[in-house]
Amino acid sequence: MKERRDTRTGSGSKNQVQRRPRQGFLAGARCFAFRLVLFGVVWWGLAGGSLQDWPLGLFFVLAAAVSSMFLVPGQNLRLPGLPGFIPFFLHLSLLGGLDVTSRAFRPSMPLKTGIIMHRVQLEHPTARVLFVWVVSLLPGTASVQLVDQSLRIHVLDAAQPHQDRLKDLEKRIQALFRT
Repeated sequence: MKERRDTRTGSGSKNQVQRRPRQGFLAGARCFAFRLVLFGVVWWGLAGGSLQDWPLGLFFVLAAAVSSMFLVPGQNLRLPGLPGFIPFFLHLSLLGGLDVTSRAFRPSMPLKTGIIMHRVQLEHPTARVLFVWVVSLLPGTASVQLVDQSLRIHVLDAAQPHQDRLKDLEKRIQALFRT
């Protein structure tokens, strides 16, 4: 058997060549397991916490997990980033909802609307899409257009510290993805 050499280091890469498919399989298995758990939790939530229809649910959970592996390949998610993101996400959702509610019930509230630009630093495509979606949960903001690295955002009050919030959001989303 002919030994391959790693041209970058000059050392034999026989072990590296044999490990790559195994590492790919393990990463795929972890991704599939994560999706099974995620879709299982979603099914359980939609079923109202009942396990009565679980045989049917298991079929759909498996079908969703398998389909998602083909339709949305691995996203290089980092699970350790979730505990820092989920409370932040829920907090933003609550603040955004309260902001809209208070403006609806107090129409006399002054508005200083405008469009701000934010240069998106995220490289991972899914991270960028998640960022654009979550920006609309920030109080008084709505993503308008993403062109290359520039995101246009409509704001209800241009005097608020939007750039600080956007940078914090970007940092938290970056922690969710491997680059």
